Amino acid sequence: MKSHYFLSIATALTLNFTFAQTNQSETIQPRKCGTGVLNEAYETWIEKEIAKQEQFANVKKTNVVYTIPVVFHIIHAGQNVGSLYNISQAQVNSQITILNQDYRKTNTDFSTWVTQSNFVSSAADCEINFCAAKVDPNGNVMTEPGVNRIKSADKGWTNPPHSDTYIDGTIKPNSIWDPTKYFNIWVVYMNDGTLGYAQFPTVPNGTQPITDIVGWGGFANTDGVVLDYRYVGNMGTAQAPYNKGRTATHEVGHWLGLRHINGDSNCGNDFCTDTPSQSSLSSSCPSTPGNTVTAGCGTVSPNPPGRMYQNYMDYTEDKCLVMFTAKQKARMQACMASCVRRTSLATSTVCSVPSDIKESVIEFTTEVFPNPSNGDVYVTYNSINTNDFEVSVHNLLGQTIYSTIQNPSHSSTVYLNINGINKGVYLIVVKSGNQSITKRLIYN
Repeated sequence: MKSHYFLSIATALTLNFTFAQTNQSETIQPRKCGTGVLNEAYETWIEKEIAKQEQFANVKKTNVVYTIPVVFHIIHAGQNVGSLYNISQAQVNSQITILNQDYRKTNTDFSTWVTQSNFVSSAADCEINFCAAKVDPNGNVMTEPGVNRIKSADKGWTNPPHSDTYIDGTIKPNSIWDPTKYFNIWVVYMNDGTLGYAQFPTVPNGTQPITDIVGWGGFANTDGVVLDYRYVGNMGTAQAPYNKGRTATHEVGHWLGLRHINGDSNCGNDFCTDTPSQSSLSSSCPSTPGNTVTAGCGTVSPNPPGRMYQNYMDYTEDKCLVMFTAKQKARMQACMASCVRRTSLATSTVCSVPSDIKESVIEFTTEVFPNPSNGDVYVTYNSINTNDFEVSVHNLLGQTIYSTIQNPSHSSTVYLNINGINKGVYLIVVKSGNQSITKRLIYN
């Protein structure tokens, strides 16, 4: 099953709109979202899983922060890197950054668009991170972390554009990387009005009492998200008004079990009690950020609060999609804890380079503690030689956050104060001579 993400910037009566592109213009026709309605049995199952997670939350000392390794399969027709369908790694990196900001509630546009007090209070840090895969399925270090470029002709495929049927039937099964270790995202060219779509999560086999959807969700060889190349990240080929990376944020929400905010029907149920009912999916954005927009559901959802058009699972333009709610977080966290192929991603090591597991041949040792950390970090260094050594902190995109070079020593402990950076997963790299050790640090 897949979830198509179709957006409109027209009025309620006029749903056609046109994207302008170099040497090309396309009219995106209105179509129904391919999500349909989730099997109601899924709601019975996920409700029980959420209850388990909430019970666990009452006794655990720290929240679970999941990290999902991602690979972008860029399907092109031989264009130069950075041209048309063959988007640049920088554009991919911008999308990963946006996903991390949106799922950790560190996006700077939140306060601009969310001014309703009850919406502010229900907005959530979903505690889900995304990292670019650094190792391919053969164990090779990737020259472009998180990027797998595929020329259609090399696979015997037709050149773009591609239909969803062709993508699901041919491209996905013949290019997917192990979905228990990688979150697969395909970047393609579709000219039928689709911005992207996702495959819903799968319920474990033998789940009781959910006997009518055992293993339901979708095949393993098609699991992931599909994005049109014009709606990835916030640079390069990204086209307004969907040029802020929120198509991926929306589709990943489906991939983690979220419904559209209107429950895919007139004043329907998305099974999140902190998202107000609304008569339909929204379009465009209010002329004034934070304006209340009529929900159209009478006494069920009066004004205020009106529509939560700022929610990532609505259909507004990228600029005003800025939040998830606590109940949406609960659904996604429960899915990460229990859904097939989602759970295993949290323990995947493909975002780490091989040096992580080769410390026994290195002439020095290092430890990082406490881990997880609340902001104060200590890095120990013990060497058989007396050399300078460098300690550096990197985010999961490989960007250096902090670096310090220490004087020659056989043994030393370096104190790092990382308060002030965004919470999440970081890499601590210790280098001495031509050798290095990388440690993963969780900052809560």
